[in-house]
Amino acid sequence: MKYYQTKDIMKKAVLLAKTLEGNWSARMKLALNNVYIDHYLSQPLTKDVVEKLLLKGMSFRKIKKHYKVGMDEISSLLAK
Repeated sequence: MKYYQTKDIMKKAVLLAKTLEGNWSARMKLALNNVYIDHYLSQPLTKDVVEKLLLKGMSFRKIKKHYKVGMDEISSLLAK
């Protein structure tokens, strides 16, 4: 990820965190996670993208629904 992409993601996360309620650290963590997931979902389906989405807490079912692919295709990507 390039510097300008990181800067853009942080701007979006701070704006989102300001709209939430509660502890700032918790709000920022949730907002940053959400913005990272949106960023990875805008990229084409690859093994790296699937792994990063899973690390961020997104389920196979949501990945499958977003990319409109079957579970077999996702599993075959991860098996390579």
